[in-house]
Amino acid sequence: MIHVDRLSVLVVDDDQEDFLILRDLLSDFPPGQFTLDWVPTLAQGIDALRAASHDVYLVDYLLGPDNGLDLVRLAVAEGSAHRPVIMLTGHGNAQVDREALDAGAADYLVKGSIDAEKLARSLRYAAERARHVGELAESRQRYELLFNRNPFATWAYDVQTLGFVMVNDAMVAAYGYSRDELAGMTILDIRTPSEAVRLRNRLAQGEGRDGFAGIWPHLTKDGRTLWAEVTSHGLTLDGRDCRQVITSDISARRSAEERLQLLQRAVESSVNGIVITDPRQPDNPIIYINPAFENMTGYSTAEAVGRNCRFLQDETTSQSELAILRIALRDETDCNVILSNRRKDGSHFLNHLFLSPVLDDEGNLVNYVGVQNDMTERHRVEAELAYSSSHDPVTGLQRFAVLEATLADLLATEGAVVSMFFIDIDRFHAVNESLGHLIGDEALQILAERLGPAVGGRGYLARFAGDEFVAVAPGLGSQEAMDLAEKLRRAVAQPIQGDGYNLFLTASIGISRSPGHGESAMDLLRRAEAAMTRAKRQGRDSSCEFSVAQMQELEDRLLLGARLRNAIARGELSLHYQPQLAAADERVTGFEALVRWNSPELGPVAPGRFIPIAESLGLMPEVGLWVLNEACRQIRAWCDQGRTDFVVAVNFAAQQLQRPDIVDQVREALHRHGIPPHMLEIELTESSLMENVERVQGRLAELKALGVSLSLDDFGTGYSSLSYLRQFSLDKLKIDRSFVMHLPDNADDAVIARTIVAMAHQLRMRVAAEGVETALQAEFLCTIGCDELQGYHFGRPMPPDEIDRKFPKA
Repeated sequence: MIHVDRLSVLVVDDDQEDFLILRDLLSDFPPGQFTLDWVPTLAQGIDALRAASHDVYLVDYLLGPDNGLDLVRLAVAEGSAHRPVIMLTGHGNAQVDREALDAGAADYLVKGSIDAEKLARSLRYAAERARHVGELAESRQRYELLFNRNPFATWAYDVQTLGFVMVNDAMVAAYGYSRDELAGMTILDIRTPSEAVRLRNRLAQGEGRDGFAGIWPHLTKDGRTLWAEVTSHGLTLDGRDCRQVITSDISARRSAEERLQLLQRAVESSVNGIVITDPRQPDNPIIYINPAFENMTGYSTAEAVGRNCRFLQDETTSQSELAILRIALRDETDCNVILSNRRKDGSHFLNHLFLSPVLDDEGNLVNYVGVQNDMTERHRVEAELAYSSSHDPVTGLQRFAVLEATLADLLATEGAVVSMFFIDIDRFHAVNESLGHLIGDEALQILAERLGPAVGGRGYLARFAGDEFVAVAPGLGSQEAMDLAEKLRRAVAQPIQGDGYNLFLTASIGISRSPGHGESAMDLLRRAEAAMTRAKRQGRDSSCEFSVAQMQELEDRLLLGARLRNAIARGELSLHYQPQLAAADERVTGFEALVRWNSPELGPVAPGRFIPIAESLGLMPEVGLWVLNEACRQIRAWCDQGRTDFVVAVNFAAQQLQRPDIVDQVREALHRHGIPPHMLEIELTESSLMENVERVQGRLAELKALGVSLSLDDFGTGYSSLSYLRQFSLDKLKIDRSFVMHLPDNADDAVIARTIVAMAHQLRMRVAAEGVETALQAEFLCTIGCDELQGYHFGRPMPPDEIDRKFPKA
């Protein structure tokens, strides 16, 4: 920083007498206002200039064999305009004067005609001008930095020519043109011809106000339409009248609004009565009905909104149907029931109601949507009404309410052995959401046709609710019940082929048996459903008997939990390392550290067995801390062996991330082993990020501040909203192996992989793929832009001594 009120001056002159004369000229000024130093050669002057040791440099035109103009030119060439050079010469010469000023000298002084005031004024002027030039350069640099780092597409254009003057990185990325291409284009070139005319008219009408400039359709290089919300401001660049434009891409929002309008028109024009309720308000009131609902019931919107739907029911409504409806409301599941309703004029109609819950991005219930069909005409015959009240209209199966009565008869005999099977179709809601309820119902019909023969003549089958079935079989032993459950599971697993679709469904089946698990229908139902829930937790597509599963879990928790608590102290844990490679050249870039347990009593215990136990017992923070320190110790060992340019990834469980001292633990481990933070990568799961999002955001920000990198493991299998990706400071996404195993042949998985890579790169994240087992998979993933690869194709997890033999030293 130049201080004009006190200047440090260096005189570069091969004649010391000239220096003394200059110093004496300034001696009348207050002490400290001018400080003069002297060097006799051009080389010394150049060194002093580069060291920026003085505010102003007085340089003699002739320095022995050298020319002082070389110092001026050097100051300009090296961007040192804020270090001003004043030329000195013994005789006035217009040619030398011009050369000095053209070269960039701040001033030109003739030695014989310098007085103290003139010299002081020249020094102050040169210093003041240099300070302003420096501040202007810094200001421009700050502007250009903010301009280029703006995450919104931003550009500046010449008001006269409409040509692009400046564009930022976001503009280049969003529109697909290179900077060189944009330099030869105008703002009209990113618009259709008609939009270009509209823009010219706006500009001709004096459209130059600062602020919001409207919403415009722009064209990208590949022909896509990008809807931009535009803000414009006037500015001057290099003396030219320009305008700066900042745009926000609202294409997705506009598309969503158009889809919402289309959906609204579809709902309004539907021939089915549609009703939406709000279960968050007391008594789940109606908040919307469509015109078809008004026509069907005779009630206007004003008369229906705010009331519970039960006001339509009459005394003849089937209790079994109401039970199904209540269970669906309780469990927040889909259902379809036939209700006996009355219109406003008192006339009776049968309402076939399809009810579906609506969840927000976090999985919370926000609405119920009911689609009503007037079934009166189709059920005029009493027999048809009776059949519909006792059988599921979709599958033709009897309802559970009917089966419940049959089951009560079977259980009437003391000690009767009856097995109940609660069959839940895994993730069936995705079928309704992606293909629609009609195809979903068609699939349920096919499943019912398969399950009936599988149950056999001695058993009974009913549809319970939504995608759930209940089967009852008397007289089976424990193994026979398991065999029947497996038969039911295989029946569901057969592919379903329809008009334009193929479905591959699985089922989770829970089994309960009387008298050990209960002696009433509801006891058996609750316990069979509990067993089904356990089957889902175990990975779905499986069967689980109520008591056996719980006893196994308890025994495993007792057996493994007691030993796992002492495993660290007894040195039973170890780390294996699986290589991670750069996709482009298959160079080893790092390793994932994976914990292993070798128990003296139990032998090797699979991670899939002991890690869930550790999580349930709250041991993961302790295990995770050991893994962190052991991985850092190994990094240090490899570094000491001369190995460089690698990263080791460790997995953090949700319990670890929630600990208040986790950042201190990482910091202490890095410090203890002397590890550069960038060599440590922390892998997280989607579920761990979603537990207390606000707290996790803070933890991740603190970890990033340490210098470690963060990656999101098993991406695509969790339930978090994509919007959260923007809120977490992540460096890498890891594509889950389930999307890799069928590449490159599976078109759907290929699309998913491409989408993940593109999305991650747009968010400035690297992408790794795990589970790579073939050369074709590796080649495909490299082709779509995947950055890193990991899997058995390159190496299984290995102990450090095996890694040492395959890991080259620098």
